[in-house]
Amino acid sequence: MMMQIHEGEALQNAAKLSKLGVHGLAEYLGVPRSTLYYNFRKSRLDEDLKEKTARALGLSVEQLFGGLYNNPAAGALANSRMTGEDIRMRKALGDIREEEGLSVVPIMAQAGYSKHYEDPVFVGELEHMRIPNMPYKGERYRVFEVSGDSMEPTLKEHFHVVAERVDQDYWNTTAQFYIHVVVTHDRIMVKRLFRKDDNETFVMISDNEEFYPQFTMKKSEIKELWLVKRKIDWDMPPPKRFEIKV
Repeated sequence: MMMQIHEGEALQNAAKLSKLGVHGLAEYLGVPRSTLYYNFRKSRLDEDLKEKTARALGLSVEQLFGGLYNNPAAGALANSRMTGEDIRMRKALGDIREEEGLSVVPIMAQAGYSKHYEDPVFVGELEHMRIPNMPYKGERYRVFEVSGDSMEPTLKEHFHVVAERVDQDYWNTTAQFYIHVVVTHDRIMVKRLFRKDDNETFVMISDNEEFYPQFTMKKSEIKELWLVKRKIDWDMPPPKRFEIKV
């Protein structure tokens, strides 16, 4: 007897195995990837979406949602059913080779990241940045693109920061006034942090204080915290004029 899984999982399996991939399927449909990840969690999908995705993947609706892609016992789909803990364990045992480089969270993916940061499939689909001799490697580090001008002049929009994950057990000992990436349920911010005496509240500080005043945030509102270790500056300064002396 074939064990059935829900339609969202079948779509996820088929997208991962196709030439398009999840990113290509989202582009074909004209929707953000976060929309697809939302649908991957649904047991039943809209009929119009089922027809569009089947057409994009070169399959019939019956093939996509009633055959191999709806059978988790199929060996080709085994990795698609792994949990985040399964993936971490297999990496530790060497069954899965760690992809070189650091995962990058660009501005366009940040809304989706704040909702799916715990989903290993979503994180696995992020682009990777490879920088020679970069001392930071592995899942403890991530690259975030800076959005907005609240951290100018230190960090301009579209700069990238390399950040190290701060485990929640250490949030009460974060270094005061250091720059962090703060992930909440609906946004990603880059701010300097100051811990108040109650150890339950952070003061969020922008370097561009003239236009972005300080505000407070309870630790309970924060989903992830990353300590910024490096910045990647894409800009070149304008020519510097010198007095000619020879």
